Amino acid sequence: MNKVKLAFLALSVSLAALFAFSCSQPEDEGGGGVNINTEGKSVNELLADGIESLKAEQWDEAVAYYDAAYDKDNTDPKTVVYSVLANLAKISTDKKVVDLIKNNFGFTEYPNKLNALFSDDWMKKYPDYEYDYGRYDSVFLPAIKTPNWIKGEGSVYNDALLSGNVFGSEAWAISLLANLLDRNASGVNNTLDEVIDGVFGVSFNEAVNRLKKLENKKEDRISLDSYFIEKLGLEDIFDEYDQIGWAELNAVVSSMLLVKASLEWLQTYDLNTDLNWLKHSWKDEKTFASELNKVASRDLPFNNNFFKARSEKSMENVKATYVKAIQGLQESYRSIINSELYPTKVKESHATINGGFDKLIAAINSGSKFYIPENPTEGNWPTAKTNDVVGTIDFGKFFTAGYFSLGNIFETDASGKPVFYRGYEVEVPIPYCYYDYDEDEYCYFYYEYNLEYEKLTSSDSIKNRDDDEFSFLSLKLNVSYIKEIVDADDIDEDEFEHVFILPSGDLAKVVFEKYYP
Repeated sequence: MNKVKLAFLALSVSLAALFAFSCSQPEDEGGGGVNINTEGKSVNELLADGIESLKAEQWDEAVAYYDAAYDKDNTDPKTVVYSVLANLAKISTDKKVVDLIKNNFGFTEYPNKLNALFSDDWMKKYPDYEYDYGRYDSVFLPAIKTPNWIKGEGSVYNDALLSGNVFGSEAWAISLLANLLDRNASGVNNTLDEVIDGVFGVSFNEAVNRLKKLENKKEDRISLDSYFIEKLGLEDIFDEYDQIGWAELNAVVSSMLLVKASLEWLQTYDLNTDLNWLKHSWKDEKTFASELNKVASRDLPFNNNFFKARSEKSMENVKATYVKAIQGLQESYRSIINSELYPTKVKESHATINGGFDKLIAAINSGSKFYIPENPTEGNWPTAKTNDVVGTIDFGKFFTAGYFSLGNIFETDASGKPVFYRGYEVEVPIPYCYYDYDEDEYCYFYYEYNLEYEKLTSSDSIKNRDDDEFSFLSLKLNVSYIKEIVDADDIDEDEFEHVFILPSGDLAKVVFEKYYP
């Protein structure tokens, strides 16, 4: 199985993936319409047929068998567990997700069936690199159409073509970026909204509803078939020796709800800003500078609403989603603690973590501080800053709308414009002495380069690029402001104080002059 194709399934079955778990609905165009023979078959026979379909790589048929087993007996833990996991894997072919990937990412051949997703129909074999004259190593990637505006003699796109005219993996990556710009030229508010709506909408709620069938059977658990685990890419979550039931699946669903809450938090910030000035053939720095110069200053970040509070989105809704997710994890952990299947050591660590969840929910609801201990699996969870606390989160500030707006986290002047700095390297001599066998001392200097910064009052010092002295345009982070909300032992104020923006040159000059004409 091609690794790129497996990655797309992993989008729906891995906790770290954005396209999380869900169940397709019959009315969607994704997975319906699969004809299977269920007449006279028992639950166990239907489940076995599902495994055989997986072995035959008939993915849609396999899910249909698991659904049929669930329909036959939706109180049997086996049918619930298998049907929930199988249907959750189908999120990558749910209609809203398919539309999202086609319309916002430019994968125009992305399929709405699992069988097609795992075939070569929507993939193309692209040269990866030239290992011999006219001979290329290859990689399979989603078929993509390149916007015409990115092309042109001397452009980054044309330079990425192998042998001057062969579309390979490097050109594909540039095409993907160009498609993202082409389809999100005003920003990514709409894309983020569609991600949340598509991944965590009706389908996700259906998965939760199916799982409720096991709420009165929390002690019932099953072992998953090893082939099922392998084919659905669940190795990082379960193995064939794990006992899977309500607690384990509910922990998965609750973890995905945490992902949703985090995306909803990001959704409360305005992510729209004019990106049309980037839609040109990327030839050289002068071209970028010329295009940026056409943008009105009022339409640039700091001056527009980019990363300020998004008025139509509520932090109260975000808090509610976080709390619901944490409470779900608590219920799973509580079931584990009460179960005879888990060893005492596991139960003790889960009990400490569950106590931490209590403190976390209280901090979110009251807008107070939450303290993170060095070892979250032993003892009692801290309620104040002590020697074993390695981090603190102020949830009152975290859930304040617009707290992380650019004007707050970066240094600005009285009118709200960003204060720019010029960073440059300084050669610092470091003495080094040693003794030889005759105990004669020898000393010499070696040199290190330190970065220093000066506040900019004009563009003169960053308008030219000097190959002998590296310099760049930067912004200054308000680290003390950020540490008011997230304070950890490993945050070094000096290390994070300045943020690199651009190397000195034409583009850096235009950026500065757009704010200070």
